[in-house]
Amino acid sequence: IVLESGLVTDGDLASATLAVGDVMYDFTVNTPDGTEIKLSEVLKTKKAVLLNFWYTTCSWCLEEFPIMNEVYAEYKDDIEIIAIDPLDDNNAVKAFQAQHGLDFPMASCPSSWANTFSVTGYPTSVIIDRYGTICVIEAGAITSKRPFVSAFEHLIAEDYEQKICYNGISDLVDRIKPNKTMPESDEIAEAINKGEIEITYRP
Repeated sequence: IVLESGLVTDGDLASATLAVGDVMYDFTVNTPDGTEIKLSEVLKTKKAVLLNFWYTTCSWCLEEFPIMNEVYAEYKDDIEIIAIDPLDDNNAVKAFQAQHGLDFPMASCPSSWANTFSVTGYPTSVIIDRYGTICVIEAGAITSKRPFVSAFEHLIAEDYEQKICYNGISDLVDRIKPNKTMPESDEIAEAINKGEIEITYRP
């Protein structure tokens, strides 16, 4: 059984209020070079979309973009990244993209779209899975590859199981367990106070 994305196609994104777990509204943006990007069309060929809210003078956006661009090069066959700017026009977006050599699509968007996702800080990333569900809203810059890679590997898996991440992208980050063995309780007690206090360790 193959399930297609179930976007809301008869609503206005600008007047909606969306949160993690909601079905995403379809939308269209036009990049500075005139390319039209429609979410429903993108999800016909991609397994997820990362919608990144940013603006041209956002310092943390500039911190995040090089890492995002590097990960995009690795996952662009399966994941689309669309960086949308609610504060600047497409001329400013075009100049910024050229200056920083960013490869993923970038476009201006209505300022009201930031309110749709309750964006209070930049950057903010919204991840929409293959079924059209908003599974992650991450406020703040992601400044290492690991969160992106963990999330993208989960989203593109052949045996993908939908996970709604109420705690942000950290819910999808692989946990690395230490390879150290915990000392016995009596060893801990002896090291701390020469055995005068009884300590019990429960793994």
